[in-house]
Amino acid sequence: MIVADNRVLRIGAWRVDPALDEISRDGATVKLEPRAMKVLLCLAEHAGQVVSVDQLLDAVWKDVVVTPDSVYQAVAGLRRALGDTSKDPAYIVNVLRRGYRLVASVAPWNDAAFASKLEERAAEAAPVLVSVTPRTAHSRAWLWVVLVFAAAFAIGYPIVRKLWPSKQATTAGQETRSATVGVGEASIAVLPFVDMSDKKDQEYFADGLSEVLIDQLAMVPGLHVSARVSSFYFKGKQATVPEIAKVLGVAHLLEGTVRKSGNTLRITAQLVRVDHGYQVWSETFDRPLTDVFKIQDEIARAVVQVLKISILNHYVPEAVRTTNIEAYTLYFRSHSNVVSNGSDDYDAAAEQLRSALTLDPQFAAAWGWLALVTIWKFEPTAWGSSMRASPTQAACVSAHAAADRALALDSTLVQSHRAKGIVLQYCDSNLLGAEGEFRRALELQPGSSDALRSYAWLALASGRLDQALQLAQRAMSLDPLNPWNFAALGDVAWTAGRFAEAEAAYRKAIELGPTDAGLHALLANIMVSTHKATEAVAVAEREPDAEWRETTLLFALDAAGRRTEADRAIAAYELKYADDYPGGIAAFYACRHDTERTIQWLNRFVAKHQGEYHDLPNREACFKNVESDSSYKAWRQKLKLA
Repeated sequence: MIVADNRVLRIGAWRVDPALDEISRDGATVKLEPRAMKVLLCLAEHAGQVVSVDQLLDAVWKDVVVTPDSVYQAVAGLRRALGDTSKDPAYIVNVLRRGYRLVASVAPWNDAAFASKLEERAAEAAPVLVSVTPRTAHSRAWLWVVLVFAAAFAIGYPIVRKLWPSKQATTAGQETRSATVGVGEASIAVLPFVDMSDKKDQEYFADGLSEVLIDQLAMVPGLHVSARVSSFYFKGKQATVPEIAKVLGVAHLLEGTVRKSGNTLRITAQLVRVDHGYQVWSETFDRPLTDVFKIQDEIARAVVQVLKISILNHYVPEAVRTTNIEAYTLYFRSHSNVVSNGSDDYDAAAEQLRSALTLDPQFAAAWGWLALVTIWKFEPTAWGSSMRASPTQAACVSAHAAADRALALDSTLVQSHRAKGIVLQYCDSNLLGAEGEFRRALELQPGSSDALRSYAWLALASGRLDQALQLAQRAMSLDPLNPWNFAALGDVAWTAGRFAEAEAAYRKAIELGPTDAGLHALLANIMVSTHKATEAVAVAEREPDAEWRETTLLFALDAAGRRTEADRAIAAYELKYADDYPGGIAAFYACRHDTERTIQWLNRFVAKHQGEYHDLPNREACFKNVESDSSYKAWRQKLKLA
């Protein structure tokens, strides 16, 4: 085999030295990034044959999570280094929708002089390359993080490959230069600030400070900011700066500490450059507590100046704020309460937000957050149904008023537009109006993974599967440690009938958020769809939220043939949830082919709701069991649903 043991090769007119990651020709030497060299060697190994993007990913990025863009960039860099062009290639040919083929000749390099030179330089230290993945003594301990992202890519990429074919990049320059590919200079992750208060009771305040900085910096044009959930994933975990940056794909990290004592505040912040690990900026602020807003702005402006981002007048959006420090504290306490996605979490958050708004009725961000938690309590799904009780009329009125108030006070807040869109979608079934709000949110902040995920669910509810997939994938790429981005990918795959991919996405969501309400229920429901009812029961029993668990167990027990247990469960369920969830009870009886009881419970649903009942795909499919029954047809005709 020609390509082996780091032997020097001749590829076309170039001398290729894998041991030194160099190519040379006519006295000129070009240094390649190691992975670019591996791509070249992989193509050389299969010279004259088409090598797919998947093959290159497996061979070169086997233990690292990347997208196909990494292959495209590496090939483009190789073409530049080789002096090749995509229009008239002499080295690498792009075979449309199949991969790449090396067309230049490949042979061993037999020049003795070059072999001698290799021996002389073997002991020399390799030049330092810009990289966010230096080897450290903690590499083995960090394997779990790499595996998380490997799994993330393994789930997300196959779905995209099958449902949303990507276009291969074909642009290649002719300039011969280094093929090193790195992350963007203008990229940053804000890590959770550490509570250094004596009583360690200000964690929510430190988290809130970090969150505000993320929101501020995310509004800066040209600056890539890691999303909150992914940045906060590392809270309390042992990891080095290079390791965290590698996973988040950023060139800088902002970290700091908070010490709050009475009405005084000490905040220390430092900006670290990842490739060498040195501070490029740091400062300590000793101020009155009421100066926290000024400190946030100063930190954000300092970051922008250090990164030398070209912004008109060096504009940095101001933090979302209130002049009342107690209201500000309650606002971030409400954020810290929404931890596991449970109904009680949202009740506690709503109570704190109302207290904050009593102190400062002009606090726009608090109004927007109140609208969100009011609807989130009911857990609306991507299909327009709810795993808990449907949002009540009172809840919808309250959420509408809160969202409208937030936008009236400040129409530039991304989360307020998102909140309004969610209320329009799940309270009014106004998908067009909701879409307008999500679009406006993304105009204000194109990198908002939360807005992208909400928009993905709306596109799915509208039947636009390709768009839903694209939006969900973008959300995942921006916030790859957020379990609900994987849930969104699972929802898209489930709707597309790709059950194995949906199941894998839900399993990954559970790995990232094992205590989040609803994730086990989603996994159990799709397992019922794929005839894994016995395992679905076990998964449903691990669901942390009682309503999700009890609802899911009805269907799982019945599908598993445990009819006696299912009978007891449905009897108890009817007593407990008859007023809140009549549609789900109707779906249960439809799964049992019981037309009479299906109609009975649908009548109770219609009495409280407008339009048809919608549910998770496995449950909604059960209505096919009764659709040929004459009494069911007559019922639909009576309601003009036929």
